[in-house]
Amino acid sequence: MDNRSLSSLRRWVLPAAAIVLLAARGLAQDAPVHIPTARGTTLTGKDMALPNSLNGKIGVLVVGFSRASGEQVADWGRLIEAQYGQSRDLTYFEIPMLAGTPKVLRGMVVKQMSSTVPGPERAHFVPLTEDDKPWRAVAHYDKADDAYVLVVSGDGALLWQTEGDATDMAWAEFKAKLKGLLAPPAAR
Repeated sequence: MDNRSLSSLRRWVLPAAAIVLLAARGLAQDAPVHIPTARGTTLTGKDMALPNSLNGKIGVLVVGFSRASGEQVADWGRLIEAQYGQSRDLTYFEIPMLAGTPKVLRGMVVKQMSSTVPGPERAHFVPLTEDDKPWRAVAHYDKADDAYVLVVSGDGALLWQTEGDATDMAWAEFKAKLKGLLAPPAAR
């Protein structure tokens, strides 16, 4: 090839390659974030696996990464149980992450949790002992003492999230998001 042909080729190939790369980058950014797959046992003894245990419903996962986050996780759990506990369109789980707890202590920690979690919430309470790094990434973890509330689709795609106390403002935002997601089928 002569120089003129190479120059012409560069004028067309390089911009075309740049466009393809930018388009691919844009597509990758539009891909939904999904929760990690996880297996656990509820405090009622039922085995569950995420995201399969969502059964195609909207899921609310209230995740805590430390003992200090337990109060916030419990506050969110009580509010969710009171308002949405009987919903056929939504399922929720309170998920304390125990990966950082020494293995020899995990049984005692779960037993203590079982004695303090109210009866109706036990079926929704799932301590996880697997690696919590993927969960930290999805939750945008930055404060150990916060509860992380993740609203996900039935296949585990992240739809909305917040962190911290279940303040009036946070609860109102949460309910507004769910109202849009749980709209009657005729209104969708």
